[in-house]
Amino acid sequence: MNEWKGPHPLWIVGHRGAPHRARENTLASFDWAESFGVDAIELDVRQTREGEAVVFHDEDIALGGQRVPVRHFTAREIERLTLASELGEYKIPKLEEVFHRYGGALRYVVEVKTSASTNHALMARRVSKLAEAYRVSDRCLVASFDAEFLKRMRETDPEIATSFLFDRPVALPEAGRATPLFPPVDGIGPRHDLVSPALLAQAAGARLPVHVWTVDEMDELSRLAAAGVSSITTNAPDAARKTRDGENGGEKRLAPWSTLFRPVGDRVH
Repeated sequence: MNEWKGPHPLWIVGHRGAPHRARENTLASFDWAESFGVDAIELDVRQTREGEAVVFHDEDIALGGQRVPVRHFTAREIERLTLASELGEYKIPKLEEVFHRYGGALRYVVEVKTSASTNHALMARRVSKLAEAYRVSDRCLVASFDAEFLKRMRETDPEIATSFLFDRPVALPEAGRATPLFPPVDGIGPRHDLVSPALLAQAAGARLPVHVWTVDEMDELSRLAAAGVSSITTNAPDAARKTRDGENGGEKRLAPWSTLFRPVGDRVH
């Protein structure tokens, strides 16, 4: 069974690795996150011209004075690039490299970025094939703002968990009832300031774990942890782990998200 679909204590997810230590979405950043003992890493993937999945956030790559869409490059052309950043030069990795490097040592939140030219079916097949090849299908949560892509991901590989991302209020489906505008997913990914008692009650009613992003204030992290969310994505995974576990290393006993689910009609605390 996919680990993201079952009950578990609060997981800390390194947002694009540990971006305060190394350029985001790079192997160096993921190495830092792993060294901090995160439960998972979050990474952004985009599609190249031939359909490869590469780890990069923006739709375009800045080259000199111009910006070129990732979709215009082949994976081999991207592999040859060395780019500059405030944290030093870096290379753009492929999703395959990430799965090969960490395998079963980490869990993954794979955020699929799409554009008008993205081939949804091809991207879904590529993510599924790579996860299967590196035996991490049960450790992957595929997330996206694109409802149509998430539908295709579910059709392609129902074993991989999926999460619908949103940065504005949305109406959640009722448990067991399909909603035309809401994709069939295994969880939701709201921006942290949208997480209210009302949203948590709706999510519990729909039996959807809540995967929150991006939380860098530790008071906010403590609020969300006490509310019973399933995972918290953060740019400061080292501080987040200390806050969750207690400064003196004594792990705080936080209820898994499954204990928050009650039959319809019961109060959700």
